Formats: sequence, structure tokens, C-alpha cells
Amino acid sequence: MKLNIRSKLMIAISALMVVVFSVAAFSFINEKKIEMAEDIYHNSLAFVKLTAPNVAFNYDLYLAENSFVYFNREIAGVFEQNNDLQGIAVVSYAGEFLYDSSVDIDGKYEGAPRLLEGALLEQVRREDVSMKMSGGAVLSESVEPDSGERIEYFVVPATEKYSVIYEISYDNVDQRIAEMVERIIYLALFAVLLGIWLSFVMSGKLTRPISMLVTAAAKVSQGDFSSRVVLESSDEIAYLGAAFNKMSEDLGSAVEAKIFKEKVSRELELAGEIQRELIPQTLPKVNGLELASVIIPAEEVGGDMYDFLKSGEDRLIFYLGDVTGHGVPAGIVSSIASSLFFAFSDEQDLKVLMNKVNQVLQVKTMSNMFMTLCLMSWCSEERKFSYVSAGHEQIVHYKAKDAKAGLLPAGGMALGMVLDISTLLKIEDVQVESGDVLVIYSDGVPESWKNEKEVYGMERLIAKVGELGGLGISAEEVKTLLLKDVQDFAAGYKQQDDITMVVVKIV
Repeated sequence: MKLNIRSKLMIAISALMVVVFSVAAFSFINEKKIEMAEDIYHNSLAFVKLTAPNVAFNYDLYLAENSFVYFNREIAGVFEQNNDLQGIAVVSYAGEFLYDSSVDIDGKYEGAPRLLEGALLEQVRREDVSMKMSGGAVLSESVEPDSGERIEYFVVPATEKYSVIYEISYDNVDQRIAEMVERIIYLALFAVLLGIWLSFVMSGKLTRPISMLVTAAAKVSQGDFSSRVVLESSDEIAYLGAAFNKMSEDLGSAVEAKIFKEKVSRELELAGEIQRELIPQTLPKVNGLELASVIIPAEEVGGDMYDFLKSGEDRLIFYLGDVTGHGVPAGIVSSIASSLFFAFSDEQDLKVLMNKVNQVLQVKTMSNMFMTLCLMSWCSEERKFSYVSAGHEQIVHYKAKDAKAGLLPAGGMALGMVLDISTLLKIEDVQVESGDVLVIYSDGVPESWKNEKEVYGMERLIAKVGELGGLGISAEEVKTLLLKDVQDFAAGYKQQDDITMVVVKIV
């Protein structure tokens, strides 16, 4: 039996829809699996490194003192922060399970010692973070897993006595993939039905005269991309009409897309300009200090921020923060935080000020958005420098007396993760003298990439600050030369994260 043009067109378009959707769906789902697995790896690695010291601290504070209820509450809070966690265990370096969330549900374990052995015991005794992959391999955090490979658990050395084991679940990923497959099937069925209908309609218009094409083409040339031809023909002229209609549609879509792209680009430029207005345009003059600063966002809108706020005649409060990720979402959170610090800047206690901002961010921002931040103060009369860290990068301090640079203590938890971080914050008072240099920075500096394997790193940063501090140059010159060294190292490689620095020199 011979098929007519209409039947052939219907069969061809339906088959094409099935093939295209099948190939596209398979490719899309596979890419999504890899992407989500990599997201879980990066997010979980950062999360376990951030929370492990706190878990170990709470073990000593509560569970070791037989306060299971309080310890269990803290562990529940950790689970609430990460939906991909399946289990948490605290183990000693001697190889004993001290706590296992999957077993110790109703109270502290009181039975015979639960001992580790084999490869897991070796992992617990390692000095770096390690992970076991689904294939059985054990990797260090410095080794990136293969794309899409799943992780069974992380082992994080938390203190001198304990390691914390985090078991990772991929149930959320599997559920999302299943839902995605279901939606794609429905969409494919709709597309096939749509294709059948379109082919039926188009095949009935193959006899339109060429003159209609000429008229319609003239309208298109004048900018009327809605012009279409309706051909009533059963010969090859219909192919010409279909091609013309498709061309007109694509031209209209292309023009609309160009207009939309220009609109989005302009809006991003405006957002960037607004954010730049929030950054100090001039640096304050402060007795005893020289100040210099720079911020280079990775995109039009960045997630880094800093500011200098006068608090009384002889006191300056200033900070540098880094929101997770970059782009518009991070920029919005950083703008909110900047406004909060300005509003609360009369608060004299750095810990109270930090916790106030944290409470607002925790309530008013998304659960997966948080910010590391270093909040500092300088008292000119007492020549006193103090700071409190919320999980931020350690300050590099060049001591002129020793002619050597080193790191100041870290501490705290990132803002926006839990409602109250007051107990995790500690004010550090730093002994400073004339000629000392303090460099505060975002992680975009040490994590500036030279290629896919090598980053600038903390050792290079500390060494460079020590070198520049010994030259006796101004804070502005230190900032300029340090930034140049980072950019020379990157050698034009695409900037992956926002780069922000504040340089303080004691005079």
C-alpha cells in the first residue's frame, strides 16, 4: 500500500520527535546525574569540613558527660542543614565507635566497645579528609572523584582525639531523576501528538500558489515576522512553504532572543552598578592605620563584600564577607548583609553584632545560602586590633618585629547556617606594632586557578605577604603588588570566584 504525502509527513515527524526526545532525554538525564553527583560531592565536602569540629566539640561537651538529649539535639541540627546526610558517627583514633546516629537513637551506647578494623581504621587515623567511593576506592580530599562517581562516606579528622564519619545518601538524587524521567515521558508524548497534528495541518496546505510566498516574503522583509503562507497544494511547493514559515518563525525568535539577551545584559549591568555603589568609594582616614582594598567579581554581580563603618571618634568597624557561590543570588545575600551591618554598627560587642546579622540571614535567606565573614575593629586611642571570624579564611599577619608572616587563628561558623552562633564566636585580640601588615581576603585569592589542577594556595600567599611586608611600602602598594602576583600566577585562566582583599598597615 502506497502512503500519501500526509501519511509520510506524519510518520516522519513523529519518528523524528521520538528519536530526538529519546537522544536528548538520555543525554540530559546522564548529564544531570553527573552534575548532581558533583554538587553533592562539593557541597558535602565543604559541609563536613565545616561541621566536624563542632560535632566533636558537642560530643565532649554533652555525650561524653552523658547528656544524650542535648547531644542528639545538636546532631539533629546538623542533619537539618544537609538533606544528603544519612548518618553521622564519632570515632576515636584508637579505633572505637563512640557514637553512631543509625544505632544510638534512644541513648548513649553502654555495651562492649565497638571497634573498627581494616581500611576504615586506616582512614580514621589519617591526618587529612578522606572518602570512600561506591566502587570501593579510598580517596583524599585533594583527589577529585571521577565525574558522577558516588561517595559512600567521608572521614574527617575533627580534633586530636576524634574523627567524624559522614555517610552520604543519594536518595534525593534518585528521586529527582525518576521525577525528571516521568516529566520527559509526558513531554515526549505531547511532542509526538503535537508533531502529528502539525504534519496533518501542514500536509493539507501543499497547493498554495507561489505568489503567496512572494507576498509573504515582502512582509518579512519589512519586519513582519508573523507573516505565514497557507498553501493548498499536493506537490513539492508545500516544502517551500514549510521552509518559508520556519524561516519566518526562526527570524522572529532570533530577534526576540536578541532583544531579551540585551535586556538581561543591561539588567545585570545595572545590578552590578548598584552593588558597586554599596562598596566604599573612598577609604576612611583612621589614626594608626593605612587601608587599601579591592574587589574583582567573577561575574557582573558577585558574592563578596566589604565595608568600613565609623563607630565613635576613635573606633572603626570593618569587615570582609564571602557568600557561597557567585552571581545574582550571592549578590543579593551580600547586599542584605551589608545593609544589616550598617544598621547594627552602633553595637559595641563584635560577637553580638555578628550574631544579630546571622539571625536575620538565617531567617530571611535560603537554607543553602550562607556567608563566611571576618568582622574587625580598631581602637585608635588604645591601638587595639580585634576580630571575630564566622568560618572565614584566616588573616595573614606580617609582624615587622619578627620580619615574618603567619596566620591568625580561625574560628566560628558561617552566617546563615544556624539561628544562634554566639557560643561558636570568639573575639581575638591581636598584638600589633608599627610596620605590621594584616591581609584579609576571600577564598578567591588562594583558590585562584592557574589551570585545572594548580591553585595559588596559602603557602604562596603567606610567602608573598611576608616578602611585601618586609619592603616597608604602603598598604596600597602591598595590595597592588599582591593582586598582581595572583593575576600573574593565573596567567589569564578564567576566574572561577570573586577576588576580594583588604590590606591594613599599622603606622
